[in-house]
Amino acid sequence: MKKSKLNKLVHLGSIGLAVVAMSSCMGTRYLSEGISEEGRVQQQDLVFPNIKDAWQTEGQFANTENLSKIRPGIKKEELYQLIGRPHFSEAQYAREWDYIMKFYQPDDSVKVCQYKVIFDKNYRGQEFYWHPEDCPPKKAEPASNIAPVIVAAPIKEHINLSADALFEFDKWQQEYMLPQGRRELDTLAKKLNQYQSMGDSRIIITGHTDRKGDDMYNMSLSQLRAQAVRSYLINQGVEPSSMIANGAGESQPIQQCSTNLPRQQEINCLQPNRRVTLDVTVTQD
Repeated sequence: MKKSKLNKLVHLGSIGLAVVAMSSCMGTRYLSEGISEEGRVQQQDLVFPNIKDAWQTEGQFANTENLSKIRPGIKKEELYQLIGRPHFSEAQYAREWDYIMKFYQPDDSVKVCQYKVIFDKNYRGQEFYWHPEDCPPKKAEPASNIAPVIVAAPIKEHINLSADALFEFDKWQQEYMLPQGRRELDTLAKKLNQYQSMGDSRIIITGHTDRKGDDMYNMSLSQLRAQAVRSYLINQGVEPSSMIANGAGESQPIQQCSTNLPRQQEINCLQPNRRVTLDVTVTQD
């Protein structure tokens, strides 16, 4: 191949890559502002893209059963299995996904809504929003001689427990739980049992470690601690089927510390990262 022809092909290839890069940037120009590492965003910072800019402007009819299974902590692959890929050009590493959902109304007309999922820095869904305000649409109004059923908004609570207060250093078994940790879990169990009496509760228990030690060991330790907390709560009467335990290891730190600190100072600095968190969602009856 002649040199001039080869240079022309290289030039055309560079143009193609630039177009792809521009398209990728265009797919993220609607990102909301101020999404925190924990997957939180202020209402005033939310931005919903124009439906005309979707790759699938028709959207999809909502599967309400699958939508009801979406909870804080959901992975992108799990979200994909439940409601498919987002309808806008939002890549795998985007911090939000946008969908177009359609609902049949009592008069057989179709209501078009937008659904947004906000992800934390580890790409787990944490917050979920609808647009406009009257979405998703309500079901058919009851007959006038039947009292309407008022559905309360779900209760959501994030609970943070210090692992240093729950367990002896580098331990996870219940026999190594500290007295302060047992008291905290006893109080927590009473709250969770009260939530259960209010409706359907879903609890995600996640263990976390600091960066000290081997990655695989930290992942195992965090998982075992989460399971130990779950077992303790079950013994206090919390419904087993309402709780899921998993470990995040050192992957979700909330405190950054210098590696140049003396060992004990570094351990003390990293203390907030050694924790067990619970994300509670209660759908009231």
